[in-house]
Amino acid sequence: MKIIKSLTSIFMSLMLLQGFAKADASAFQGAYIGVQGSIAGVELDGKYNDPTQTNPNSTGQVGMTGMFGSVQAGYHAGGSGNAFVGLGINYTPSGDASFAAKELGNNQKVNLELSDLLEVFIEPSVAVTSNSALFVRLGYTEGELSATGTDVQNQTIDLDGMTYSLGMKTVTDGGFYIKAEAGMTEFD
Repeated sequence: MKIIKSLTSIFMSLMLLQGFAKADASAFQGAYIGVQGSIAGVELDGKYNDPTQTNPNSTGQVGMTGMFGSVQAGYHAGGSGNAFVGLGINYTPSGDASFAAKELGNNQKVNLELSDLLEVFIEPSVAVTSNSALFVRLGYTEGELSATGTDVQNQTIDLDGMTYSLGMKTVTDGGFYIKAEAGMTEFD
């Protein structure tokens, strides 16, 4: 949460500087679709209980990074001057969002796969130049986590959580846009 607070402070500071630029939100108005590539890190915390062992409870953390592809669609509605808001949906299908962990001593293993991540979001934005804007994104995300392994009975767990991010988007004269974004999704 400390990172989100720091990034929000930076974003707010940049918004104060935007008054010096001659910018308006007209370049961003209307519907859009996009294909997105992401590099993401995943961290999981877990507990394992084996009553046949001397110390039956064990805990652990595991993490991974991977590349993911998504499809996004949305609509930007104008506000006054250089402020506008976007509403959208982002879908990440099954794919490379999986990893395996193995205990070397007992040859135990587990495979986890995130799939069908669907996010709806709101994205308040401020144009800082005629074709670039800063934004903050708040979204609700649902998906599935499938677990298979040595002592796991093929389980699928429904996930839901909140997504927080901020970034910058630029629209070219030809109507193409580029977004650079940093954020996190926290699942229960």
